[in-house]
Amino acid sequence: MSVAELDRERIAAAALAVVDAQGLAGFTMRAVASALGVTPMALYHHVEDKAALARLVVDAAIGERPLPAPTGVWQDDLWAMARWTRESTAAHPVVAQIRRAYAIWTPASLEVTERWLSLWRQSGLPPDQALTAATASSLAVVGMVAEEAVFAQLRRPRTDILAGRPGVRAMFNTRHDRDAEFELLVRSLIDGLQARLARG
Repeated sequence: MSVAELDRERIAAAALAVVDAQGLAGFTMRAVASALGVTPMALYHHVEDKAALARLVVDAAIGERPLPAPTGVWQDDLWAMARWTRESTAAHPVVAQIRRAYAIWTPASLEVTERWLSLWRQSGLPPDQALTAATASSLAVVGMVAEEAVFAQLRRPRTDILAGRPGVRAMFNTRHDRDAEFELLVRSLIDGLQARLARG
């Protein structure tokens, strides 16, 4: 690619591909420039630093999937947003690490947060309680998604380690429907927060 063809959209796409292929450690200006066939200095005409490049990556990943269309049923819409979060994270798992590493907010990530907050405002809770529910539930969903990815990489403990731990052994011997378990968690979280906060 020539320097004249370079723009932020092409840089974002190349950087996201680098992140997917090489992980957080491979996320460098040099690697992205190499993927584009330009010098690292050429990137600095479009992004001021690596944090700006990280913001482009986050927004590129979020922008791949449009947010779910509202149905008018706030609980179902929250569930759809949680499922969207899980699918987006699974498509580009390193992007969450980049957000943490660079402690960044982006226009697209703020739009996701705004949608989550607006749905909780439809719950009938007072504004301060809706904000509490939105914050707690979003953190719980993001945490569940992150831990689910970690759990999927863990190797099963040896049989001798599981001996004497019947509950843990049963957990490892049971076939889990991860999709159903995720929906159960999210819907229980939504229902429980709404009910508990409504009681005062």
